[in-house]
Amino acid sequence: MDRLTSPFEDDSPHRYLIALAIVPVLLFALYQYLLPKPIPGIAYNPSAAKSLLGDVSEMIAEPNGRVPRLVRQASPQDELPHLPIFIKPFSQPWVLLSDFRESRDILTRRHKEFDKSSFLSDGMACMGALHGIYMTDHKFRANRQLIHDLMTSTFLNGHVGPAIYNKGSELMRLFEMKVRLARGRPFSVKKDFEYASLDCMLEFAFGRNWVDTAVGEQVKVVGGLTEDSLVIPVSVDEPVDFPLGEISVYEAPEIVEKTINAIMPKLQTWWWSQQGWYKKIFDDKEKAMKAQGKIETGVEHMLMREAARAEKEGREPDFESQVFRDELFGDIVGGHHTTSGAMMWLTKYLTDDPTIQSKLRSVLHSTLSAAHQKGRLFTFEEIRHAKLPYLDAIIEEMLRINAVPVTREAVVDTTVLGCPIKKGTQVFFMSNGPGFLSPSFPVDEAKRSDTSRLSKRANDSWDERQDLARFDPERWLVRKTDGTGVTADGVDFDGAAGPQLLFGLGPRTCWGRRLAHMEMKVIIAMLVWTFQLERTPPELSGYGGLEGIARVPKKCYVRLVKL
Repeated sequence: MDRLTSPFEDDSPHRYLIALAIVPVLLFALYQYLLPKPIPGIAYNPSAAKSLLGDVSEMIAEPNGRVPRLVRQASPQDELPHLPIFIKPFSQPWVLLSDFRESRDILTRRHKEFDKSSFLSDGMACMGALHGIYMTDHKFRANRQLIHDLMTSTFLNGHVGPAIYNKGSELMRLFEMKVRLARGRPFSVKKDFEYASLDCMLEFAFGRNWVDTAVGEQVKVVGGLTEDSLVIPVSVDEPVDFPLGEISVYEAPEIVEKTINAIMPKLQTWWWSQQGWYKKIFDDKEKAMKAQGKIETGVEHMLMREAARAEKEGREPDFESQVFRDELFGDIVGGHHTTSGAMMWLTKYLTDDPTIQSKLRSVLHSTLSAAHQKGRLFTFEEIRHAKLPYLDAIIEEMLRINAVPVTREAVVDTTVLGCPIKKGTQVFFMSNGPGFLSPSFPVDEAKRSDTSRLSKRANDSWDERQDLARFDPERWLVRKTDGTGVTADGVDFDGAAGPQLLFGLGPRTCWGRRLAHMEMKVIIAMLVWTFQLERTPPELSGYGGLEGIARVPKKCYVRLVKL
């Protein structure tokens, strides 16, 4: 009897024909399965939903960083206040939310539904046991308790404020040297602000145990220059390029910035530990921890907190805890990078708007009249006690325009404005698009959460007949009297005059806000008091920014005239 022949045997052509037919179908099915999945009820970018890379290719091509692209995507044609974007292949989409009321409600009242973003925690893991990497749990609260005293008025005014004043005075001396040598030409102050802010943070943490200063090193370098040793351009509009001193430790924040975005942050962190600058920072930390005397530095306050907590818990204090190192390092890096960038933006706005600059100088002179009449710089105590609502408004307006998104992760399946949000979805609360820098999207009140509907306030949106993208500090002022004056006699500063999310809201609000504001207030007041900021050429100006821990200007040039 003849043997039956199977169509799937090796010598049968049917096997290959069937395979040729099935494999493409399976590959197409796999391709369709791996494509980004839109969220029901939320508009999305159709072209991104047809690519395995989603929105990644367009984000990479963005010349001014990823946030401008996010802002444009948060402005869909059908005017919905939320939008999914597809960034991580084979994972859930991120959701951009451009509605202040709903953002505030989630950040302040819906803690059980939204918490720390794993997207950010993974990037910050290289910084160790910093409180910011944890969910809002016992670890987060325990670490925050260690640094609680560092934002009290006593510590800020008694230790940090005088240090900021001294570093600011040193920065003004450096600027004076550069003005003399530049002879009316512009020069970059980007590194100068970065170094001054990092000096402030190092003294905040270690006090006088940290003896090296970056601005001091720059003073030495520039002080040793002569007009013959410096290349002075022929054109008065060409910038003078001043040399920088070799201060490797002060490059640490830039390395941290790169490591946060690294593919393998743990490997990068190991590499840090082999570097001299990293060892120097924490060798000096050990010296500070053993220092005797008054409790003045950040380290000493943390030690005091640990001792009190250990006694309460009936255990020995752990003064060698890795948490000390990681908290201090995180504070130094974050505080330096964000505040230096903010001071650059302030300098650019004041340079480009001489009316605002002149008005601020007039307010400073009239408010700090004793110093002005004697022809001297104000003291720290004078600026600390001075009521300067106009300066507060200038700072707040700069922060409003240059905000970066706040991010949270859905920790349960939930909804936002009536649309389903799955557990694990990253939600970006946009504060530099509709509702902040352009008119708000209309929202059906019935789609809001119960708590959002109950918490409606007058400051949920600006008067959107204004040009919201324009730098206008007076939108933060409340007039007390008739007239146009902006001193404390005529106006009050109202930080709740409109929507603002830069520092976050709720239990994860930015811990160092008061420190950052003090540094900006003191140093920018010194700058405007000491110098006239003249316009710089267009090619040295502009508002292009780089996105990272914060948004910082790509360039910051000044043309200063000593007053």
